[in-house]
Amino acid sequence: MNNRLSFPAYVGVAALAFLAIAADGYDLAIFGAATPNLLHYADWGLTTAQVGVIASAAILGMGIGSIAAGVLADRYGVRRLFLLCVSWFSVGMMLCAVAPTAELLGAARFFAGFGLGGVVPTAVAVTMSVAPADRKNFLNGVILAGIPIGGVLAALTALAFLDVLGWRGVFFVGGAFPLLTVVPIAAVKLRRWVPTPNALRSDGAADRRTLRVVFKNLGPTGWGALAVFTALTFCGQIQWYGLLTWLPQIMKASGYSLGSALVFLVIFSLGAATGASGGSWIADKFGERRAVLAAFTVGAVAVMTLAVHLPSPVLYVFLFLAGAGTGGTQPIVFGYVATYFPVDIRTSVLGFVAGVGRIGGVCGPILGGLLAGRPPIVIFSVLSGIGVFAALLCAVALAARKAEKDHTTVTASTPAEV
Repeated sequence: MNNRLSFPAYVGVAALAFLAIAADGYDLAIFGAATPNLLHYADWGLTTAQVGVIASAAILGMGIGSIAAGVLADRYGVRRLFLLCVSWFSVGMMLCAVAPTAELLGAARFFAGFGLGGVVPTAVAVTMSVAPADRKNFLNGVILAGIPIGGVLAALTALAFLDVLGWRGVFFVGGAFPLLTVVPIAAVKLRRWVPTPNALRSDGAADRRTLRVVFKNLGPTGWGALAVFTALTFCGQIQWYGLLTWLPQIMKASGYSLGSALVFLVIFSLGAATGASGGSWIADKFGERRAVLAAFTVGAVAVMTLAVHLPSPVLYVFLFLAGAGTGGTQPIVFGYVATYFPVDIRTSVLGFVAGVGRIGGVCGPILGGLLAGRPPIVIFSVLSGIGVFAALLCAVALAARKAEKDHTTVTASTPAEV
């Protein structure tokens, strides 16, 4: 099958995927931007630990949604699941905006998480199905840069409207935008831009083969690679969601105004966006393993440096690098997964890696909440150490498995006996 479509076609698909993922990133970042307001919301009287649990509710739902979307997309088609996931989390965000109690806010976050978790694997799969072979990593990096770009938009929205609309208003905006723009356009255009259903949906026999290959017949080498990618995702998610949720509050507690702390979140998110697209370009040119290793290393050093009091221009540089080496790392890992495993199991593997790895995302806000109030050196040392571990894991485990990749691909592509 020829996946190389006309230029406007795959650009259109990538643009829709980018917008959907940006809305996903907005949702995750707007909670961090609104955290100081939630902590001072007199009607509820929340503690930092309680806010961390509420933040993690969405990420727990995302883990379940990622795994479910990966399996269901291979059975029923990525286009349908993509539309369902975007619609689902849009409604969930608007439910967050009207939650009357903290408990129901947590429930709404969990509900929204199901859709949020399915957006990334389905968006990646639909884009990879039409991307030219020599641009897959680059396009993957571009669309996944939507997560930190959404973070930038969330911080800017909070700066402009949080005082006027309150936390409820900025949540509602984030849900209404994708529901009124991405969903109707995708419903009309994707069928024309992605005209080959077999690129997005297997027949019944292939569906059965996909599930059995992923979960039963992947083999020791394939399972080993899957475990490494999942562990890297786990580490990256702890760093990213921990900082995304708590960076404004940490900086505010360190003596900066809330406005300055939100500016730090903008710079951090811009760094993640640059790291995602730039790192994926590096992956196309020099290899995915080198790009992942470099990103985790840069992130670990930059996060550790945030604990030191620096002049503002220098602090901005390290905030940018910290974003590049944490939030910018995950798209490179997903791109590595998408090119490492065969096309017939790509969505299921991505869903599994993203879903199980999301456990780290659940731990990140909770860990930040437990560490909140401690000296910044403690918080940033813990998060930096996680990045160091991920870099070492990438250097050792993936280097050892590099020569086995061809064997893994052959094994994973071989149909199981039925």
